[in-house]
Amino acid sequence: MRRKLVSTDPQRLAILSRIRGVWRHLPSNGVLLFFDVKPGFVKAYGGRRYTKQRRLILPKQQRTRGKFYLFLCYDVVAGRGRWAFMSGKSTPFVCRFMRLVRKWYPAQTVWLALDQDRAHPCKSRETRRVMRALQLRWISLPKGSPDDNPVETLFSDVQLMVLDNSNDADVRATQRRISRHLRARNQCKDRWVKVPYLPNSESP
Repeated sequence: MRRKLVSTDPQRLAILSRIRGVWRHLPSNGVLLFFDVKPGFVKAYGGRRYTKQRRLILPKQQRTRGKFYLFLCYDVVAGRGRWAFMSGKSTPFVCRFMRLVRKWYPAQTVWLALDQDRAHPCKSRETRRVMRALQLRWISLPKGSPDDNPVETLFSDVQLMVLDNSNDADVRATQRRISRHLRARNQCKDRWVKVPYLPNSESP
């Protein structure tokens, strides 16, 4: 059994308290989104294959059939994910996704919680400029604390239910399967992810 990662960021409790305050005082038209990016590699069975046989069914070093980045945000209020596929994760791609966020929520007050990656507003001047122009507010999550981001739960779900059971020929096929899975998840009654530090975040 693997233990959860424990953040050593001395500001962690203060940051989580701030996010909790935003959650408790969201306006009626407000949304709180958690955001992250996951690289996707297209290869047979996500690089895994289970068997009782002792010999390897797939070579240890597989040839990758393609690569992409899954940009995903989780809406705590609606319990739904919104996503896009990009060819990179640098500042221009993050800014492009932020424009999509504003398109999805054209009139709402939007708060985004995201980690301290170099392309995110904590460190990227261009991302800060674009988010301010779009009137998107943000909070940087604690360093080294992925378990504080509920998007990681969605990533784990995609890995288990799609990537680990795939043998797709190309990137487009994998992206279609991921989109189909996420759309189906958005329709589930139990789609909410429990965020331990946010009260009543696991129910409508």
